[in-house]
Amino acid sequence: MTTDITPVTSLTDRLGSGALPDARRAAGSASLDLHHACAAAGLSLSALPSIERPGQVEIGLVSPETAVTLTRMIRRTIKDALRASERLRAVFLARGLDMSDPYVRQGQIVLGEISLTAADRLTGLLGGPQPDPDTELSYWPEAQLLLARFCEAFKQATGGGFIDPEFHPDCLRCNAEALITLGSIPVVTARRLARALERPPEAA
Repeated sequence: MTTDITPVTSLTDRLGSGALPDARRAAGSASLDLHHACAAAGLSLSALPSIERPGQVEIGLVSPETAVTLTRMIRRTIKDALRASERLRAVFLARGLDMSDPYVRQGQIVLGEISLTAADRLTGLLGGPQPDPDTELSYWPEAQLLLARFCEAFKQATGGGFIDPEFHPDCLRCNAEALITLGSIPVVTARRLARALERPPEAA
């Protein structure tokens, strides 16, 4: 791949000869670092400190080939997280859990939303206690008890893993059903969660 990267030889050529404020200095330093890293990797990508938006870095337009190469490089750095999210997605499907597909964001696994009945079932699969089958989980007190049971079961199943779920009551105005947002967890915790759910039901 040929490179076509604009040389960055002097920050004053770009930002003026006066003293550089901290934000502009940081942008200039980051631009140089990114510029040199792209050059070393053979990426046709120009990084320059912005004139219109001081303190920001302009990357500009890149070719489809550069975008594909950059995507592959980024995915290589987060391959463990991607594998963990796919493993969780597969086990959630295998268990028939009504919840969003997990995905990677900022190096962590986002578990997304889950229905109350699925959260109740997931608690049981993780070894937690089950409530009375006649319990109305969407009632606020019962939902809070469900969250407490789930968090404890999650902690035990993942060897001390922390999760911070949030209950969203049903809304008559928008006709939305009650659900729980599970938030995000580290990759190592995601692996432990998948391992716990992959056990036979009687050992979960």
